[in-house]
This record gives sequence, C-alpha cells and structure tokens, in this order.
Amino acid sequence: MGASSSKLSFKQSVFRLYEEPNIPPTDPFWAQFWEVPESADDIFALFSSSDVRRTRDAALLNLEHLLVSAISRLVYLLRHSQIHYVPTQQPWQPDAAHSSKLTESADDRGEQPLSAARATQETLNCMRIITRVMPLIYEKPELADWQHDLFWGADSGGGEDSIPGTEEDDDADDRPLGAALIDTLTDFLFLPGFAIPLAQGLPTTVAYVIWETGIGSTTPIGTTNQFESNKIETLKTLLALVSQAMYYPANVLPIQGIRFTSYLVCNPDKRVVLGMLCSLLNTTMKYNPGWRLPYNHVVFSDPRQLLVTYALQLLIVLATYSVPEDENLAALGIHISDEVDGSATPTVQILQNAARKHQKNWYRFYLARLHRIQDLQFLADGMSRLLNQPMQAGASYLPGSQKQVEWAPELVMLFWELIRHNSRFRNYIISSDRIHDFVVLFLYYAHTFRLDVSRVGLVRLCAYVLQTISCDSVFSVRLNKSFDSHHALPSSMRISGWDSSSAGSGGTYADYLLLSIYSLITTSKGRLSALYPSLLDIQINLSPHIVNIGRLTCTRLIQLFSTLTTTSFVVANEKNHVLADKLLLAMNGMISNNNHQANANLLYMIVRARRLFEAFRDLTFERCMEDVRLQRRSAGVAGATDRKDDVVIIFNADEAADVSSGADGLPNYGGNIGKGKGKASAESDGSKESSTSIRQSSEDGEPFKPTQSWFDLWHSKLQLNIILHLLDVLPTHIPRLNMVPPLRSASSSATTSPTRRARNESPARDAEILAALRHLDDEAVLPESYAREFHEPIAFEWTVAAKGWYYSVLWGAIFIMHEVVGSETTSGIASVTGVAAGPVNGGVSAMGVWRGTKVVLFRVQETKAAGPSLLRPRGAVDAVAKSVLDRLGGGPNQAQQSS
Repeated sequence: MGASSSKLSFKQSVFRLYEEPNIPPTDPFWAQFWEVPESADDIFALFSSSDVRRTRDAALLNLEHLLVSAISRLVYLLRHSQIHYVPTQQPWQPDAAHSSKLTESADDRGEQPLSAARATQETLNCMRIITRVMPLIYEKPELADWQHDLFWGADSGGGEDSIPGTEEDDDADDRPLGAALIDTLTDFLFLPGFAIPLAQGLPTTVAYVIWETGIGSTTPIGTTNQFESNKIETLKTLLALVSQAMYYPANVLPIQGIRFTSYLVCNPDKRVVLGMLCSLLNTTMKYNPGWRLPYNHVVFSDPRQLLVTYALQLLIVLATYSVPEDENLAALGIHISDEVDGSATPTVQILQNAARKHQKNWYRFYLARLHRIQDLQFLADGMSRLLNQPMQAGASYLPGSQKQVEWAPELVMLFWELIRHNSRFRNYIISSDRIHDFVVLFLYYAHTFRLDVSRVGLVRLCAYVLQTISCDSVFSVRLNKSFDSHHALPSSMRISGWDSSSAGSGGTYADYLLLSIYSLITTSKGRLSALYPSLLDIQINLSPHIVNIGRLTCTRLIQLFSTLTTTSFVVANEKNHVLADKLLLAMNGMISNNNHQANANLLYMIVRARRLFEAFRDLTFERCMEDVRLQRRSAGVAGATDRKDDVVIIFNADEAADVSSGADGLPNYGGNIGKGKGKASAESDGSKESSTSIRQSSEDGEPFKPTQSWFDLWHSKLQLNIILHLLDVLPTHIPRLNMVPPLRSASSSATTSPTRRARNESPARDAEILAALRHLDDEAVLPESYAREFHEPIAFEWTVAAKGWYYSVLWGAIFIMHEVVGSETTSGIASVTGVAAGPVNGGVSAMGVWRGTKVVLFRVQETKAAGPSLLRPRGAVDAVAKSVLDRLGGGPNQAQQSS
C-alpha cells in the first residue's frame, strides 16, 4: 500500500466503518481489510485506536462483522492450503470440524487459487486486524457479555448468516468461534510454507514439528527470515487474544480467568501442547546473545531476538496461568471423554476421574514432567546464559557497546515455575551446584534495581524465589560451600571488607547471601519495606543448616538487630516488632541444633553485644514513648521524610506507596505479615493502595496509637530465651568473656581513637576465645529444650492477592517490552539509516499493541522522551531522514511516545 491513493482508499473504508451503522456481512467491502494493506504499520497507523473506538461505540455490529470476516478468512486460507508451496494430495481436515461459519470451499466463493506470497500477506493482515481490535474491545467492560456471546456463546459456532458465503455443512459441529480462532492460529505456527520450511519427509499440511533442536528434538528443520517474521506475527496475535488479563483488577483476575487462555492450556491434544511447549522452550533457551562487535546493535537489528521475546512471553503466560476452579470446559468447546480405561489399575482410574473433575494446565503439567538430565541441563544452561548477559554487558569497558536483553522477569518466573512444579529440576539444580550461580544472579537483579520503582516487581520476584528455594534443606547445606569467585563479580555486587573477613572462617555463599540481604534492607531507602519479612524469612529458613558464618556477617546481623530494636522504630507501626522477632528466630536457629560450635563467630558477637539484647529485654512502654518525644523535640521533625521518585514508568499499586524513613535510616515496615502456619503472604491488591507507608499508621489507614496492652502482648513473647541463656552460661565456662569490650556501633567506632580501637580489637585474644567456643560441651551450653529448637520453613503463600500481583508483574513486563520494541523500531540510527530493516513481508508493527488503552491490572505513567545521545542523536539529521522516509511511505504517521 505504498501509493497515496491506496492509503486514502483504505482510510475512507475505515471512515465507513463507523459512519455507516450496518454494513451487510455479504458486502465485498470487508475483503479490502486483508487485501489492501501491505504492512503492519499500514493497519496500525491508518486504522488507529480512535477509529476502532468510534466503530466500537457507534457501530458495534460492523466491528463484529469485521472480526468474524477476518477469522473466516484465516480459516479459509488454512483449510484450503492456499499458501503451501507443494500441492497436497488430499485436502487437510482438522481433528474437529469447524462450525458452519468456517466451512466454505473455494468454488463456493468463486475465487482463484492464490499465490503463496499473496496468501501469506492476506493471512498476516487478518491477524493484524485481530491484534489491532481485541485490546480495544477488552478495555470496555460493558462489552463483556457481547464478547462472550460472540466467541464462546452457544450460537457462536452456528448460523449461516454470520459469515458471508457460508453454507450449511453436515459435518460441522458446535465449536465456538473463539476455539476455532485459537486452533487456526496454533496451526499456522506449524504450517509448512508459512512458519516452517517444506522438507522431504515432512507432510505438506499442518505438522506439529518442533522448531528448534533441544528438548524433544534432535533434528533441525531450518528456518528463514520470512518464516520467523510470520511466527512473530502469529505469536503477537495470540498474546493480544490472551491480554484480556490487563483489563481486570488484580484481585479479580485469578478468580475470573481468561477464556482464551483457559482454552489454550486446557486443550488435551498432546501433539499440539508438546509441539508448542517444546518449540517455545527451545527457541528461547537456544538463543545466545553472545559477544558481538561493539555498538553492533546500533546499526543492525536482530529479528531473532524479537522472535525469542514473543516466544518467551507466550510460554510464561501459558505456564503461569491457573485455571479457575469453576471454568466450564464444555462451554469452551473442550470435551473430555467419560470413558474409563478398563485396563488401567484402580489407582490410575481414580486419578483419571479426578483429572476429569478438575481443570488442568497441560503446559504446566508437561513442564513438570521433564526428567532427562540433558533436558534439565539444557534449561539450566539457557536460563543462566540469558540472565548473565545483562551483567556481562554492563561490565564492559565501553558503555552501551553491547545490547542487554531485558527478559529477567520472564526468566525468573520460568525458574520459579520449574522449581515449584518439577522436583527433578529442583534436585538437579541443587545437587549439581548450579544453584549457586542462580543465587548470585537473583541477588544481582535485586541489588541493581532496588531503587527503581519501575522494577520493584522484579526485585520481589527474586526475593520470593530465594524464599521458595530456601525451604529445601539440601539447598541450605549447599550454601556452606566457599565462595571463591567474589572477585569476579561486578564492582557494585562486591561486599566491602569481604577479603579481610575471610581470615575469620572463610567466605561462603551463605555469607554472601546474608550480607546481600543486609545490604538490600539498609540501602533501599524504604522502597523494599514490603519485602523485609520475606528477606528475614530466608534467613530463618537457612539458619538451622548454615555453619562457619564469617565475622563480617555476624557483625552485620548484630547491626541490623540494633536498628530493628530502636525504640522509635518499634512503636512507629503495629507490625514493626515482628521484624526484630524474625531476626531473633534466625539467630536462634544458627546457634541451636548443635550449631553453636560451628558458628562461634556469632556467639562471640552476641556476647560482645550483650547490652543490646538486655536492653531489648528490659524495654518498657514508657521508655519507648519518652525516647520518641525526645527525638522529636531534638530533631524538630517526626522522623518521617517523604521520598518521591523522579521517574515512574510502570508499577503495581502496592509498590508505589511512599515510604518514610525511620530510625537510623531504616524505614518502618507497615505491610501485612503472614499469620498462622508460619507462611509469609504477598498482599498485592492492584485495585487499592497497600499499607506499606508508615506515618504511624495502621493497616486500615487510621493513625496508629501505641498502647500499653499492645506493647505487653508482643514484648512478652519475644524469642530471646536462647540468647539470654547463652549470655548467662558462656562467661562461666569461658571467664575471659567477662573482660571482652562491648561491640560498638559504626558511628562510635569512627570517633574512637586508634589506640583505644587497637586495644578493643585484639586478634590473639579473639582467636583464643573462638577456639574455646568451638570446643564447648553441647549439654553444658544449651539444654535439650533449646538445643533442638526448630521451626518449619516459612514458604511463600499463594493467596488470591499473590496471584494477582504475579500476573501484574508478568503483564507489566510484556507491556513495557512492547513499548520498548516500538520505540526502538521507530527511532535511533538503525531505523534512520535503513540498514536495520525489519523482517521481510512488511515487518512487525512498531506501534505498541496496548498503547493508549485503559489498562486496569497495573498503572502506567508515561515519561518524557530521552534526550539526544551518542546512540540516538536527535536534530537536523533525524528531521531530514524522517522527511525522506515519509515521502517514501515508510515513516509512521503517529507521534512517538516513550514509556
């Protein structure tokens, strides 16, 4: 559609859509929507979102006819094999015949067979129309009933008047229109001549062969830029169909579900599920960004990376989806046979009957069934390589010379799903020590984005994954391995004083994890306050199994306890005292269960911090309130300083609350902490603000007023018994402990004279005391009731609110990625010079699929476009290039937005 006359004609057709209320479905007018456009940009630019909204609001019947006609054309092109390069010997028949809407022969239409190129163009245009229209239908909740009747209603598959030219077919069934659309799009992903090459030995009809070698395939089938471009368009349309999740509140989405997604994951056809799952997995895991020439991405684009992006996103959408319990599969067109296998054992028959009663996500089911060592290694290698790439690219001596792949949220989710549902993968990743690499990677992302509000979801993902894997005792024991590659980490990830601390008892992965948790809590400026309970729960889960904790780690634990027990912090919120109690539980676990000999450094630091623990034991309500009054009087401020972010791109509602700073720079925690059964829940309701803000407020938003009864209730239950017992008995066994100077805070140590500091820190004395602590008799130090102190691991609890948050992080990442893809395609040196031309056949649209729609699942705030830079110069050169491109018909007509 390069000529101006063609564009004008197509735009006039768009005007007619909403100006003429009821265009007959038999009118040839509908055909130009897939015959005239030549690229995705033609459709997205000329059939704008405002045009779709006008048609939706003024002529809804026309929009229905457009969708049905586009779906009908897709099915027609697929069923009659018009885009095959080799004629089929027998016409292809799908497993289940489509409804009478979708049955029409070429002779009935009076059409001549199309060339492969023309049929491909029409197929892509039909997909683009669906991709353009569906998000704008989803954004209007009043159309929910209309949408259900159109795609999933009882009459959606019948009625010969719905599609022009259809005639009654004796073999047609009552398959819903939505099911027919999903089946058709899935088949196009495996259609030779469209998405996969025609090869000797392969059928010329739909063949569910795996795209890449890896899991389930050792024979490459090859590909071309054309096929990859077609796959991208098809995957993009599937994502648009299942993106209705963006238009539900987070507390409604897990209950409501998405019918298109339910049909995809509940379809029991094993060939389709395994073909799709293995293709998406292999395409993602085999991608290797690798090292390339510096700034190569500025001049040349990588269409392969775009295919991997869409494949990974659809894979995660399918793998993480939980089917609502009340989902009616029969209404979706999925019929499960009630016949019982007579040859099966009674146990198998019981399982089969249970599977019929409960909905099953088959993608998650087969993902959990992977068991071959080479498959598990393939997954571990792929995820490790892709997660490592941003860290390696950021460490380059030439800033920005290597493009970073932005798939961390999706990859962390994939790792989480695997360790949750695939016990073989979890055992392999732990037993082979590959888990150490992933722990460092998760800490890298958490530390890098701890101050970025737009990436708080990723930070929380990393923390919850660590909490999940920390429930495994074998993992905790494996963390006692020496961490010898600390020097190879990026400078931002290295722990200050790590080398000097190794002289005490060596630095282990457990040391690094505990020190990283301390850093996340004390340097996040309050933006991770909702994560503090989970971070401390990780320490509790690890505590019974980690040994030989370094001196630096023990010092940081004591410093963190000092901050958490500050009087002004304890009474600032109703739940703040829980954090100190969690840290006490962690330290109790490290010194009970016969670990006190191996963790002599911690015992020594506890003895030197004796005054701190005794002061917390003797703390009174009157002392707390008096200290708060003195602090306010001396500072003139209540100790709460609001911090707002300069740039916010996208965030969940519960992660955007302003957090005030508390005592010693540590913000108070006002979020919900898991109650009962020892589980921490992630309260994340996308429809309202969470209670992470602490201006002395309670969970219901009312100002929190500390009372004597509230103070007595929690203070009498503090987990101080083991530590206080040790403080009483240790000096009697080792008299030299009575002469050890108390541990000083960092501020007081800075003002201490060098002579006095040298007298306080005596390596010879410390070594002698540590040796004595390591040879203490177990029964003499801890009685049986204390020595066997044990707590069940605190796991992440999957509540409805947690699932809603999970979906919001996933779809937020997908939303941002599409905006980034659009901005990179329409700007920068590559698009100006024309060297980085898009894929063949018109390429992928540079317009964001969901840009400008009314998203409900998360909030979006657009920021100003970035200024000129070395990689993206702005000015006269861009103006001239844009003018030339517009004259040639290659430039978009809409203003660029940057999100």
